[in-house]
Amino acid sequence: MQELAKAVRTELQGYADRGIFQKFAVRDAGGGVVEFCFNWLAEAPFYLRLNTNKPELELKDVLPSVPFRSEMDKALRKFIVSRSDEALPDHRRLDASRFDFTCRNRQGKLSIRIGFAPHDGPAAAKTAINLLHEIFNNFLLEGPYQNYMVEVFNVPEE
Repeated sequence: MQELAKAVRTELQGYADRGIFQKFAVRDAGGGVVEFCFNWLAEAPFYLRLNTNKPELELKDVLPSVPFRSEMDKALRKFIVSRSDEALPDHRRLDASRFDFTCRNRQGKLSIRIGFAPHDGPAAAKTAINLLHEIFNNFLLEGPYQNYMVEVFNVPEE
């Protein structure tokens, strides 16, 4: 599955080359897992893990400090489902027929997994980045989570 890892890396490298990501790094975690680390939208780095055996991408611990079954946990899950709505423009809509989206909350850290067909690696990577953007710019900033953004991501209160 080296081809899959290379294809996903190339897609993500494009974001770094355009200056969207800062401090882009890749680490082979072994066992068919490749971890991509980058800074974007927040001070803390984001981790996107590729499991070539499944194949699956995971936005690892994308939202920390969110208690399991809390209102915020439930709201994020509903938000992700709502991103597949046909009423959304194509460029903002998640393709639920092509990708499988699941949320996981472990020890108060929300992660999002995106399952995909092996030939869809680059599209899945792009979808993960678009989803991350939607979470920060629509779910968090436009939702009732300003205090969360200030406390967890050091976003100015303004």
